[in-house]
Amino acid sequence: MRYFERVDIDLCHYPNGYRTEVNLAALDWLKALSERISRGYILTIDYGYSAQRYYSQARHQGTLQCYYRHAHHNDPFIHIGEQDITAHVDFTTLETYGREVGLHKVGFTQQGLFLMALGLGDRISQLSNPAPDNPTSSPIATGKAIQAIMMRREALQQLISPMGFGNFGVLIQSKGLTPTQIARPLKGLTIPPMI
Repeated sequence: MRYFERVDIDLCHYPNGYRTEVNLAALDWLKALSERISRGYILTIDYGYSAQRYYSQARHQGTLQCYYRHAHHNDPFIHIGEQDITAHVDFTTLETYGREVGLHKVGFTQQGLFLMALGLGDRISQLSNPAPDNPTSSPIATGKAIQAIMMRREALQQLISPMGFGNFGVLIQSKGLTPTQIARPLKGLTIPPMI
């Protein structure tokens, strides 16, 4: 019960048969990290939600997902040892418990926005140059160069796509920073300029 009190979840309002995952190991992991650093940042990046969305009554089967040979299903008891099993992260609990173990929430955003704020959009644009390491080369790409450009761009665009990795949550927590360091905004949490 104490786990749900951290995120202000009232269990009496859930229907019979409601099920979800509770990752108690994540709390031990966060405590261990907090104990091992005296000053710095902790970035937690994964699929996940705020507690309000994570424990939504509409999500009555939880977030457990299984992948076998690139196909998605929800039965962890088949293909044992041959499949990937995953569940989403409850970022609110990590934030709340982080405070209990001496961490300060710096910010939360989606990976796509985080990477764009760090300049990934500029990098993708630079990759349009057929020879990015040779500015004197011809600005017109042909044949294999076009294919290489497209492959490089696609690899980076997957990281920001809202239908995939771009939807990862990015929670940034800190510990032991000076007031000046706390006041300094992190580039990954700023909104990129719209041109």
